[in-house]
Amino acid sequence: MVTTVPDPKVVGMSAGEDASRVAALHALDVLDTPAEDRFDRITRLAQQLFGVSTAGVNLVDADRQFTKAAVGRLLRGDMARSDSLCTHTVQGEGLLEIPDALADPTWASHPAVVGDLGVRFYAGVPLHAPTGERVGALCLIDDAPRRLSGNEQELLRGLADLVERELASTADLEGGREVQRRLLPRNPPRISGWEVAGTCVQRNGVGGDFYDWQQVGEEVQLMLCDVMGKGLSAALLAAGVRVVARGASPHHGLAATMRRIAADLGDDLDETGSFVTAFAARIDGDGGLEYVDAGHGLAFVVDPGGTARRLVSDDLPIGALPDDGWTPHRDRVAPGGCLVVVSDGLLDVHPGVDELVASIRERAVSAASADEVARAVAGVAGRATSDDVTVLVARRVAA
Repeated sequence: MVTTVPDPKVVGMSAGEDASRVAALHALDVLDTPAEDRFDRITRLAQQLFGVSTAGVNLVDADRQFTKAAVGRLLRGDMARSDSLCTHTVQGEGLLEIPDALADPTWASHPAVVGDLGVRFYAGVPLHAPTGERVGALCLIDDAPRRLSGNEQELLRGLADLVERELASTADLEGGREVQRRLLPRNPPRISGWEVAGTCVQRNGVGGDFYDWQQVGEEVQLMLCDVMGKGLSAALLAAGVRVVARGASPHHGLAATMRRIAADLGDDLDETGSFVTAFAARIDGDGGLEYVDAGHGLAFVVDPGGTARRLVSDDLPIGALPDDGWTPHRDRVAPGGCLVVVSDGLLDVHPGVDELVASIRERAVSAASADEVARAVAGVAGRATSDDVTVLVARRVAA
């Protein structure tokens, strides 16, 4: 059966309902975001399965259509809502199919039909937010008339279900981003002779990166961790690591704190099949540095003269083996030098560790503060990685 909707402002949805729908779309935080393979795969599959010229995932905002993913004549980006056929799809509960737009007086003069898109055939299925509102459509477009069979209609609805699952995953990622933001310390610690700073640049795929610091006696403890995985689950595990570390550290050394994290979160890590890479260090007012590396391997000391060395350890990540242990190591940071710890997102933009070390060294030597070092090192990644980029810096003030 062919469904037509003459005017979205008049038929199918009140102004209040449309406002609620738009609010639900904005809450997903997917408008004006870069291309993502999880959506692109579905549009490519739809084009191939149905043999049409164009397939797209379109999100209908208050006054525009944002094309999140497309293959064919549709281009990613904005289109006026008045020029969109998908805006009509979101007005109805089910499939909107237009077998021959030029032969149908309702659609023959529509901008999508007479304009550059040259739509002759259109089929769209509403896409729902996790809260139920219709926020967009998965659509098929062709330049020749056709009609979907009953089986094809069901197949298109099935593909739309896949898009909705990804939109729900997006909501989960946003929850993870909020948890991740709340893990980060708000004020730098105070320790004589040091500057401490950190930054975490969050990407679409939220992971379990976080950095933290806390006062432990006369020393300051620094920590950068990465929980394997993405989304809300990884962020919640990261929150658990932070809570246990903060509670155990005032009463235990670094190695014992790692063992406490492993013991307290062991069941959760086993259940999710996850593990945690971590670097933790304590610095004192004389430049002393004690550290434990649990499978992280991306901590570096840059000397004031510009040489850099990697702080290495053979210890495994937390959760990799039951009843594992971690060995503390000692080093020193000279006045004018700094400790730089980074997450593995920076490996995506460097051919190897040697190139990463050279990049860190260059920025650490030229920067005037710990905060400047952290931002400069993180800024190298730009948009070249989909992983979060986290940088923690402790810079010893020059004498």
